Amino acid sequence: MRIILLIFLTSAILSCGKRVNEDQLRSEVTAIPMLYTVEAEVQVMVEGHGSNGANEWKALFGKRDIIIPVKANVKVGIDLSKLTDIDIQGDKVYITLPDPVIQLESTQVLWDEVVSDVSGMRDRFSGNEKEFLTKKGKEKIMAQLPDMDLVQPAQEHAEQVIGNLVAALGYKAVFRARPVYEEFDFVRLINDVEGMP
Repeated sequence: MRIILLIFLTSAILSCGKRVNEDQLRSEVTAIPMLYTVEAEVQVMVEGHGSNGANEWKALFGKRDIIIPVKANVKVGIDLSKLTDIDIQGDKVYITLPDPVIQLESTQVLWDEVVSDVSGMRDRFSGNEKEFLTKKGKEKIMAQLPDMDLVQPAQEHAEQVIGNLVAALGYKAVFRARPVYEEFDFVRLINDVEGMP
């Protein structure tokens, strides 16, 4: 897992702590469309066996196995354009961050590492079968995301970045409690930018 370091060159930061008005503060904070703070690479192995559509009797005349490695790049961030809960009281800014977005992208099959064992009278794996197994690999990656501890670090680092930005605007950021997400919540947090293969 990698932490994405971000530098914002905004008029707010150039103000060197001079306090801006509330409208300017809201505009500066929500001007960042997507604040990515965590990136990870995930790889799974998908196994295929047997007929996958061929007649079962062929199993008597040889082996038919394949192992396909599937890799994906995962980014986690906060869409600050959806940040609406900002409460300014004096020099403090109370903020509730919107739900994080888990972006699944750059999914690829490592074809050079595919292991296939087809012998005897068995048919080679077809393009459709490989596509089906690749889809299973992507689903397997998505199923692992809730256990990878990506969301909390992304929230923590987003708070650091936003806190520094708010400080540059002349205020002190106070973040309200982060929600705790259950496994079923991840279905709505995942944004599959490529679509299923």
